[in-house]
Amino acid sequence: MKKLICFKASILIILFSACKKDIAIDKNRIVEGEIQFTINDNVTLKQSFNDLKSIIGDNEYELRNFYYTKVISPDSMTYYWHVFKNCSYIKVFNIFKKPNDAFTQFNAFNFKNLDYINYSKWDSIVKTEKLKEMPNGGDNVFRAGFLFVPKGKELIWINKLKELSIIKEANYVSKYYEGPM
Repeated sequence: MKKLICFKASILIILFSACKKDIAIDKNRIVEGEIQFTINDNVTLKQSFNDLKSIIGDNEYELRNFYYTKVISPDSMTYYWHVFKNCSYIKVFNIFKKPNDAFTQFNAFNFKNLDYINYSKWDSIVKTEKLKEMPNGGDNVFRAGFLFVPKGKELIWINKLKELSIIKEANYVSKYYEGPM
């Protein structure tokens, strides 16, 4: 009887261990350890940041394509370029002004590993400079992100992200496929 219980316990341990890995995914077609996700419309950077930080722990991540707008004079664009360039937590940004349009777009902000201190700094810049966030982005670009997780744990994290109300979609990152040579 004791051997039977030990055997059943061993089987259960093996089954649960196997469930923790993504064994049905072709590892040659995905970037292991990376997950991509899109964020629902009308979700602000603050809500995205707070919801994501509540579950991701120390995993590295990146938030992309956040847009802001403000009326500024053309000679102020250099000032804003320097302000944003000096923010180490901003990976990419763009400043765009259409001819004959009063508004300037500060767009495509990508925030890498934003933490509470840097989010507070960014929030202070937004408030001080009176930037208006455009939660639906602009130019039909969706807001998205990447989450970097331990290899083999992608499916677990995809499912965790999908449970968040701010997430529209979460999935594996596909490798570029060149086709047969």
